[in-house]
Amino acid sequence: MDSQAKCFPYEKSIVINALYDTIEALGLRLDRSNSARGMLVVSEPSRTGRIRITLEPVDRTNQTIITIYPEDVDESIFATWNAIILDELSGTIHRARCAKREKSE
Repeated sequence: MDSQAKCFPYEKSIVINALYDTIEALGLRLDRSNSARGMLVVSEPSRTGRIRITLEPVDRTNQTIITIYPEDVDESIFATWNAIILDELSGTIHRARCAKREKSE
């Protein structure tokens, strides 16, 4: 099974909240989630197939690794969305950091 992964220099709680915002902004449907375990399953309303997204904290570094996997044998949704989700997640976190910085000034 192929996967796509990226490490973010933030705590798991920050990344998962940004991931929820990203999923909503992209118009994807959240089918299942377990925030405590760091696992989400999303789908696209017009397609069959799902994507599993896992979040794993990196020990004592305040970093989180996001890994995206196809959840079903139909990997077309994975091929379409895996890189988009990671790119948009980076943008969501960046925008939040800029907004926080502007607020504190």
